[in-house]
Amino acid sequence: MRPFKALLIACACTIIFANLASAQPFGEKRAYFKDWLAACRPTTGYCSATTYINPNPPSGAVADYILRVSREKSADNWEISLSTVITLPTDTSFVVIEDEPNMLYFNRPGSFAAFGAINDFYFLGNEARHLLNKMLANKTLTLTFDAESGRETLDFSLRGLTASMLWIDEQQEKVGSKRDAGYGPRAERLAIELAPPPKDIPQAILDMHLVENGCDFAPDSSMFSSWESMALNQNFSLFMLPCSAGAYNLISRFYVWNSAQQTAEQQYFVDYSDTNGWTSTPDLVNAFLDPHSRTVTSFSKGRGLGDCGTAGTWQWAGYGVQLRQYYYQPICGLDYDEDADLTFPQIFPKAE
Repeated sequence: MRPFKALLIACACTIIFANLASAQPFGEKRAYFKDWLAACRPTTGYCSATTYINPNPPSGAVADYILRVSREKSADNWEISLSTVITLPTDTSFVVIEDEPNMLYFNRPGSFAAFGAINDFYFLGNEARHLLNKMLANKTLTLTFDAESGRETLDFSLRGLTASMLWIDEQQEKVGSKRDAGYGPRAERLAIELAPPPKDIPQAILDMHLVENGCDFAPDSSMFSSWESMALNQNFSLFMLPCSAGAYNLISRFYVWNSAQQTAEQQYFVDYSDTNGWTSTPDLVNAFLDPHSRTVTSFSKGRGLGDCGTAGTWQWAGYGVQLRQYYYQPICGLDYDEDADLTFPQIFPKAE
């Protein structure tokens, strides 16, 4: 992998040293790894690894900028966040991770959103997984964004990140766990509330839905009244409209509404079977919308017992929904065991 186009930070920081000594102030267990500080809270199990730009400035702030990789003990995914103390990105700013020729782009608030506080930004979606992989493979990270004062370029040292994450694995008893990222913190709400989606289904979505073949529910049916929607960002909302149902499966179709342009677009999702391999489908079965994480999940039962079928999670990525996880169990058990583990094998992403 090509190195980041950045100058290595000369880290003469007073609070970050290549020191493995552990301390436990303020109820935290801490360890220093080169340019990163790792800390865990025994009471909650939350752990984080942090590096800084200009720590302890004359203004009295902690630092001008703070880059953090963290994880809840009960979570499988890491969170990557950036706290901008000295300035804020504009509402329309893209955050660009420099790594030519494979640069990463994070848009507000689709894949770069503030949770909890207006200056605590989290990297979201599939690009965040790529970002974590780049961070672990390199010595420096350069990112740029537009602030009210102009273009800002930040250079973070990555020396000590890998050791910090390994230390966190030990503290959380997750040694050997996968390096996945992309979700916002579930314990925090978006710092800037999104406008709610329309109270009624836009006519453009109804027109698109009704011309599609294969749906059994008409707009005046009782089943159709169970439609749902959620805000994706300031301009986009996702609508889930019931289509048809079986004995234990409800099939829905999805449409993205652009309130600024008053247009609708049908959404397609990744699907898999041993017969056809990876394909796309407009239908999801037993779907659930999570407006907090802006995700769509599905659980298609091969039979009523739910011991076979498929399950997936998709997340809004600023321009469409991206597959995050997919589970597949084509074989139904002949004998049902109420104590059996019904977790389907995960086929995306595959374990490394």
